[in-house]
Amino acid sequence: MIDLHTHTVYSDGSSSVEELLTRAQALGLTTLSITDHNAVGAYQDPAMEHWHDLYHGTILPGIEITCMLEGEIVEVLGYGFELPLMRRQLKGHVLTFREKQLRESELVIAALQKAGARFDPDRLVFDPDRESCRKAVLALLKEDPANRALFSSEKGWESSRSFTRLEIYNPASPLYVDESPLYPTAAEAVEMIHASHGIALMAHLFLYAHAESFFSRLAVLQPELGLDGMECRHSVFTPEQAQRLETFCREHHLLCSGGSDFHGTRKPDVRLGNEGGLTIPETFLSSWPRQILARAIP
Repeated sequence: MIDLHTHTVYSDGSSSVEELLTRAQALGLTTLSITDHNAVGAYQDPAMEHWHDLYHGTILPGIEITCMLEGEIVEVLGYGFELPLMRRQLKGHVLTFREKQLRESELVIAALQKAGARFDPDRLVFDPDRESCRKAVLALLKEDPANRALFSSEKGWESSRSFTRLEIYNPASPLYVDESPLYPTAAEAVEMIHASHGIALMAHLFLYAHAESFFSRLAVLQPELGLDGMECRHSVFTPEQAQRLETFCREHHLLCSGGSDFHGTRKPDVRLGNEGGLTIPETFLSSWPRQILARAIP
Protein backbone atom coordinates (compact mmCIF):
# COMPACT_ATOMS: atom_id res chain seq x y z
CA MET A 1 0.00 0.00 0.00
CA ILE A 2 1.02 3.61 -0.56
CA ASP A 3 0.02 7.02 0.81
CA LEU A 4 0.60 10.01 -1.43
CA HIS A 5 -1.13 12.69 0.67
CA THR A 6 0.27 13.49 4.14
CA HIS A 7 1.09 16.56 6.19
CA THR A 8 3.68 17.44 8.83
CA VAL A 9 4.49 20.35 11.12
CA TYR A 10 5.84 22.17 8.07
CA SER A 11 2.24 23.13 7.27
CA ASP A 12 -0.77 22.20 9.39
CA GLY A 13 0.05 18.66 10.48
CA SER A 14 0.99 17.71 14.04
CA SER A 15 3.62 15.06 13.25
CA SER A 16 7.31 15.71 12.82
CA VAL A 17 8.97 14.27 9.74
CA GLU A 18 10.64 11.62 11.89
CA GLU A 19 7.31 10.63 13.47
CA LEU A 20 5.63 10.35 10.08
CA LEU A 21 8.39 8.21 8.59
CA THR A 22 8.49 5.96 11.62
CA ARG A 23 4.74 5.40 11.45
CA ALA A 24 4.84 4.74 7.70
CA GLN A 25 7.50 2.08 8.30
CA ALA A 26 5.44 0.43 11.04
CA LEU A 27 2.47 0.24 8.65
CA GLY A 28 4.56 -1.24 5.85
CA LEU A 29 3.81 1.50 3.33
CA THR A 30 5.93 1.03 0.21
CA THR A 31 5.70 4.61 -1.10
CA LEU A 32 5.09 7.82 0.82
CA SER A 33 4.76 11.46 -0.19
CA ILE A 34 4.77 14.43 2.18
CA THR A 35 2.44 16.98 0.62
CA ASP A 36 2.48 19.93 2.98
CA HIS A 37 0.37 22.94 2.02
CA ASN A 38 2.40 25.36 -0.12
CA ALA A 39 5.66 24.20 1.47
CA VAL A 40 8.51 21.75 0.90
CA GLY A 41 10.41 22.39 4.13
CA ALA A 42 9.89 18.79 5.25
CA TYR A 43 12.40 17.68 2.64
CA GLN A 44 15.09 19.78 4.33
CA ASP A 45 14.27 18.51 7.81
CA PRO A 46 17.23 16.98 9.72
CA ALA A 47 15.43 13.61 9.74
CA MET A 48 15.79 13.46 5.96
CA GLU A 49 19.57 13.17 6.35
CA HIS A 50 19.11 9.65 7.73
CA TRP A 51 15.63 8.81 6.50
CA HIS A 52 16.69 5.34 5.32
CA ASP A 53 17.16 4.41 8.99
CA LEU A 54 13.54 5.35 9.71
CA TYR A 55 11.68 4.24 6.61
CA HIS A 56 12.57 1.53 4.09
CA GLY A 57 10.16 2.47 1.33
CA THR A 58 10.25 5.16 -1.37
CA ILE A 59 9.72 8.87 -0.66
CA LEU A 60 8.37 10.84 -3.61
CA PRO A 61 8.61 14.66 -3.43
CA GLY A 62 5.15 16.16 -3.07
CA ILE A 63 3.22 19.33 -2.31
CA GLU A 64 -0.40 20.50 -2.04
CA ILE A 65 -0.90 23.95 -3.53
CA THR A 66 -3.96 25.90 -2.43
CA CYS A 67 -5.54 27.82 -5.30
CA MET A 68 -8.75 29.30 -6.72
CA LEU A 69 -11.14 27.72 -9.21
CA GLU A 70 -14.26 29.65 -10.23
CA GLY A 71 -14.36 31.50 -6.93
CA GLU A 72 -13.86 28.41 -4.76
CA ILE A 73 -10.70 27.35 -2.95
CA VAL A 74 -9.38 24.02 -4.19
CA GLU A 75 -6.06 22.19 -3.99
CA VAL A 76 -3.70 20.76 -6.58
CA LEU A 77 -1.20 18.06 -5.68
CA GLY A 78 2.25 18.08 -7.25
CA TYR A 79 4.64 15.11 -7.41
CA GLY A 80 8.10 14.26 -8.66
CA PHE A 81 9.21 17.85 -9.12
CA GLU A 82 12.72 19.19 -8.71
CA LEU A 83 12.91 20.66 -5.22
CA PRO A 84 15.10 23.71 -6.04
CA LEU A 85 12.74 24.70 -8.85
CA MET A 86 9.66 24.28 -6.65
CA ARG A 87 11.20 26.43 -3.91
CA ARG A 88 11.72 29.15 -6.51
CA GLN A 89 8.11 28.87 -7.68
CA LEU A 90 6.76 29.07 -4.13
CA LYS A 91 8.84 32.12 -3.34
CA GLY A 92 7.47 33.90 -6.39
CA HIS A 93 3.79 32.91 -6.21
CA VAL A 94 2.75 31.80 -2.72
CA LEU A 95 2.53 33.49 0.68
CA THR A 96 4.32 31.87 3.58
CA PHE A 97 2.11 29.81 5.88
CA ARG A 98 2.11 32.49 8.59
CA GLU A 99 1.45 35.34 6.16
CA LYS A 100 -1.44 33.47 4.64
CA GLN A 101 -3.08 32.68 7.99
CA LEU A 102 -2.84 36.27 9.23
CA ARG A 103 -4.18 37.79 6.01
CA GLU A 104 -6.94 35.19 5.82
CA SER A 105 -8.10 36.03 9.35
CA GLU A 106 -8.51 39.67 8.32
CA LEU A 107 -10.60 38.67 5.29
CA VAL A 108 -12.73 36.25 7.32
CA ILE A 109 -13.47 38.78 10.06
CA ALA A 110 -14.42 41.47 7.53
CA ALA A 111 -16.65 39.15 5.49
CA LEU A 112 -18.48 37.72 8.51
CA GLN A 113 -19.07 41.15 9.99
CA LYS A 114 -20.48 42.29 6.65
CA ALA A 115 -22.78 39.25 6.63
CA GLY A 116 -24.13 40.26 10.04
CA ALA A 117 -22.50 37.53 12.11
CA ARG A 118 -22.47 38.24 15.82
CA PHE A 119 -19.09 37.62 17.44
CA ASP A 120 -16.23 39.53 19.07
CA PRO A 121 -13.16 39.51 16.76
CA ASP A 122 -10.97 40.69 19.64
CA ARG A 123 -11.53 37.27 21.24
CA LEU A 124 -10.24 35.37 18.22
CA VAL A 125 -7.17 33.39 19.27
CA PHE A 126 -5.22 30.99 17.04
CA ASP A 127 -1.60 30.16 16.21
CA PRO A 128 -0.83 31.44 12.68
CA ASP A 129 2.37 29.40 12.61
CA ARG A 130 0.44 26.15 12.96
CA GLU A 131 -3.21 26.60 11.99
CA SER A 132 -5.84 28.66 10.24
CA CYS A 133 -8.30 30.87 12.10
CA ARG A 134 -11.36 28.97 10.90
CA LYS A 135 -11.77 26.52 13.79
CA ALA A 136 -11.51 29.34 16.32
CA VAL A 137 -13.94 31.49 14.30
CA LEU A 138 -16.54 28.70 14.25
CA ALA A 139 -16.23 28.33 18.02
CA LEU A 140 -16.96 32.04 18.44
CA LEU A 141 -19.93 31.90 16.09
CA LYS A 142 -21.40 28.96 18.00
CA GLU A 143 -21.52 31.06 21.17
CA ASP A 144 -24.50 32.89 19.67
CA PRO A 145 -27.20 30.55 18.29
CA ALA A 146 -28.54 33.40 16.13
CA ASN A 147 -25.54 32.94 13.84
CA ARG A 148 -26.87 29.56 12.76
CA ALA A 149 -29.40 31.29 10.51
CA LEU A 150 -26.54 32.60 8.36
CA PHE A 151 -25.25 29.13 7.52
CA SER A 152 -26.16 27.63 4.16
CA SER A 153 -26.35 24.09 5.60
CA GLU A 154 -26.73 22.27 8.90
CA LYS A 155 -23.49 20.41 8.20
CA GLY A 156 -21.53 23.66 8.05
CA TRP A 157 -22.38 24.31 11.69
CA GLU A 158 -21.11 20.90 12.83
CA SER A 159 -17.33 20.94 12.22
CA SER A 160 -14.54 23.25 11.16
CA ARG A 161 -13.95 21.11 8.05
CA SER A 162 -17.57 21.51 6.90
CA PHE A 163 -17.62 25.16 7.96
CA THR A 164 -14.58 25.75 5.76
CA ARG A 165 -15.77 23.88 2.67
CA LEU A 166 -19.50 24.60 2.77
CA GLU A 167 -19.47 28.16 4.10
CA ILE A 168 -16.16 30.05 3.96
CA TYR A 169 -15.03 28.54 0.63
CA ASN A 170 -18.50 28.29 -0.93
CA PRO A 171 -19.48 31.26 -3.15
CA ALA A 172 -23.16 30.38 -2.65
CA SER A 173 -23.01 30.74 1.13
CA PRO A 174 -23.87 34.00 2.96
CA LEU A 175 -20.63 33.43 4.89
CA TYR A 176 -18.45 33.12 1.78
CA VAL A 177 -15.06 34.80 2.03
CA ASP A 178 -13.37 35.91 -1.19
CA GLU A 179 -9.82 34.69 -0.57
CA SER A 180 -8.63 35.17 -4.15
CA PRO A 181 -6.00 37.75 -3.07
CA LEU A 182 -4.26 35.01 -1.09
CA TYR A 183 -3.82 32.33 -3.74
CA PRO A 184 -2.83 31.63 -7.34
CA THR A 185 -5.48 30.32 -9.73
CA ALA A 186 -5.73 26.58 -10.28
CA ALA A 187 -4.17 26.98 -13.73
CA GLU A 188 -1.28 28.92 -12.18
CA ALA A 189 -0.78 26.22 -9.54
CA VAL A 190 -0.58 23.57 -12.26
CA GLU A 191 1.92 25.71 -14.15
CA MET A 192 4.05 26.08 -11.01
CA ILE A 193 4.26 22.31 -10.75
CA HIS A 194 4.99 21.83 -14.44
CA ALA A 195 7.65 24.55 -14.34
CA SER A 196 9.28 22.49 -11.57
CA HIS A 197 9.18 19.43 -13.87
CA GLY A 198 6.52 17.66 -11.81
CA ILE A 199 3.02 16.30 -12.46
CA ALA A 200 -0.19 17.98 -11.22
CA LEU A 201 -3.30 16.16 -9.98
CA MET A 202 -6.52 17.59 -8.57
CA ALA A 203 -6.82 16.87 -4.85
CA HIS A 204 -9.94 15.38 -3.17
CA LEU A 205 -12.48 16.68 -5.70
CA PHE A 206 -15.51 15.47 -3.74
CA LEU A 207 -14.65 17.65 -0.75
CA TYR A 208 -15.52 20.83 -2.64
CA ALA A 209 -18.86 22.61 -2.35
CA HIS A 210 -19.25 22.50 -6.15
CA ALA A 211 -17.88 18.97 -6.51
CA GLU A 212 -20.68 17.65 -8.70
CA SER A 213 -20.51 20.65 -11.00
CA PHE A 214 -16.75 20.29 -11.31
CA PHE A 215 -17.03 16.55 -11.96
CA SER A 216 -19.69 17.02 -14.64
CA ARG A 217 -17.33 19.37 -16.48
CA LEU A 218 -14.06 17.53 -15.86
CA ALA A 219 -13.66 16.64 -19.53
CA VAL A 220 -13.41 20.39 -20.21
CA LEU A 221 -11.77 21.57 -16.97
CA GLN A 222 -8.96 19.00 -17.06
CA PRO A 223 -7.39 20.15 -20.35
CA GLU A 224 -8.11 23.81 -19.57
CA LEU A 225 -6.18 23.57 -16.31
CA GLY A 226 -3.52 21.22 -17.67
CA LEU A 227 -4.08 18.57 -14.99
CA ASP A 228 -2.22 15.29 -15.41
CA GLY A 229 -4.66 13.30 -13.28
CA MET A 230 -6.88 13.06 -10.22
CA GLU A 231 -6.62 11.99 -6.62
CA CYS A 232 -9.00 9.04 -6.93
CA ARG A 233 -8.91 7.64 -3.41
CA HIS A 234 -9.14 9.71 -0.25
CA SER A 235 -10.08 9.07 3.36
CA VAL A 236 -13.51 10.75 3.02
CA PHE A 237 -14.47 9.38 -0.41
CA THR A 238 -17.17 6.77 -0.72
CA PRO A 239 -16.35 3.69 -2.85
CA GLU A 240 -18.71 5.08 -5.49
CA GLN A 241 -16.89 8.41 -5.62
CA ALA A 242 -13.53 6.70 -5.92
CA GLN A 243 -14.84 4.51 -8.73
CA ARG A 244 -16.23 7.48 -10.62
CA LEU A 245 -12.86 9.21 -10.58
CA GLU A 246 -10.92 6.07 -11.49
CA THR A 247 -13.26 5.42 -14.40
CA PHE A 248 -12.88 9.01 -15.62
CA CYS A 249 -9.08 8.76 -15.45
CA ARG A 250 -9.06 5.44 -17.27
CA GLU A 251 -11.32 6.72 -20.04
CA HIS A 252 -9.28 9.93 -20.48
CA HIS A 253 -5.84 8.36 -20.04
CA LEU A 254 -5.05 10.32 -16.89
CA LEU A 255 -2.95 9.43 -13.86
CA CYS A 256 -4.46 8.24 -10.58
CA SER A 257 -3.21 8.97 -7.08
CA GLY A 258 -4.54 8.38 -3.59
CA GLY A 259 -3.85 9.47 -0.05
CA SER A 260 -5.19 9.66 3.45
CA ASP A 261 -4.71 13.43 3.89
CA PHE A 262 -3.11 12.59 7.23
CA HIS A 263 -2.67 15.54 9.63
CA GLY A 264 -1.90 13.67 12.85
CA THR A 265 -3.81 14.84 15.92
CA ARG A 266 -5.12 17.87 14.05
CA LYS A 267 -7.46 15.50 12.18
CA PRO A 268 -7.71 12.56 14.59
CA ASP A 269 -10.36 10.82 12.49
CA VAL A 270 -7.93 10.53 9.55
CA ARG A 271 -5.39 7.73 9.91
CA LEU A 272 -2.20 7.23 7.95
CA GLY A 273 -2.16 4.87 4.97
CA ASN A 274 -4.22 1.70 5.36
CA GLU A 275 -4.53 2.22 9.13
CA GLY A 276 -7.99 3.71 8.70
CA GLY A 277 -9.20 1.10 6.22
CA LEU A 278 -8.22 3.10 3.13
CA THR A 279 -6.81 1.03 0.28
CA ILE A 280 -4.42 2.78 -2.10
CA PRO A 281 -2.77 0.26 -4.43
CA GLU A 282 0.84 0.53 -5.48
CA THR A 283 -0.37 -0.22 -9.03
CA PHE A 284 -1.52 3.41 -9.32
CA LEU A 285 2.14 4.25 -9.89
CA SER A 286 2.58 1.82 -12.78
CA SER A 287 1.34 4.38 -15.31
CA TRP A 288 3.27 7.33 -13.89
CA PRO A 289 6.12 8.70 -16.04
CA ARG A 290 9.46 7.08 -15.26
CA GLN A 291 11.19 10.44 -14.90
CA ILE A 292 8.73 11.40 -12.15
CA LEU A 293 9.31 8.21 -10.16
CA ALA A 294 13.06 8.60 -10.70
CA ARG A 295 12.97 11.83 -8.67
CA ALA A 296 12.33 9.92 -5.45
CA ILE A 297 14.43 11.17 -2.55
CA PRO A 298 17.83 9.42 -2.83
